[in-house]
Amino acid sequence: MSRSFSRYLKACADVFFPRLCVVCGTRLALDEQQLCAACLHQLPLVRFASLTENPMADRFVGLFPLVRASSCFHYQKGATVNRILFDLKYHDNPQVGYVLGRFMARLLLRQDFFDTVDVILPVPLSRTRRWQRGYNQSEWLARGVADVTGLPVCKDAVRRVRNNPSQTRLDRLGRMENVDSVFALTARSGLLSGKHILLVDDVFTTGATMLSLCDTLYALPGVRFSILTLAWAGA
Repeated sequence: MSRSFSRYLKACADVFFPRLCVVCGTRLALDEQQLCAACLHQLPLVRFASLTENPMADRFVGLFPLVRASSCFHYQKGATVNRILFDLKYHDNPQVGYVLGRFMARLLLRQDFFDTVDVILPVPLSRTRRWQRGYNQSEWLARGVADVTGLPVCKDAVRRVRNNPSQTRLDRLGRMENVDSVFALTARSGLLSGKHILLVDDVFTTGATMLSLCDTLYALPGVRFSILTLAWAGA
């Protein structure tokens, strides 16, 4: 199918089934996906992809061999990013994760963020949470990143062994206790030995989930970590 004919079919579909921006609800242009250009460019970007004065990376100093860490957007309750995350996690819209995963990857490619990364590992959900939601939102973010970078995605080397309660209302200590020993390696985890692993999740607050995942993966010889999340909610 030619590209022009494909665009024609898409334009026809938009007439009968108009696509709307997940933030402002306006009708999307033909080349827009999930978010209109105006809302996308108003999102508050995080700018600490390097380790220098990076509060996200500081949470891992002296604990694990962290190469790089970054988020894409600042998170604030009631703000635009919050509405996007709510749509991603609770409105059965995994596609917004894929679109924003691609957006993150294009931004960070310019900063050589993915140099030496071997594989992308999305933070696992428990079986119960995945069944309730129908998908893992972190996997969809990882798919978007993979589509731009060409890196493989590994989904079966680590599993979540406990369906821990939501972190939303917990303080820093409560979050750390809530995710203690929540992950376990699978029989396929040996494939990650000696690899530079990019861990992908939706939100970074205290870093408790990532620290627990790194602690589990650190049992594998020679692993190194980089971390990428859609939103940064830290102080």
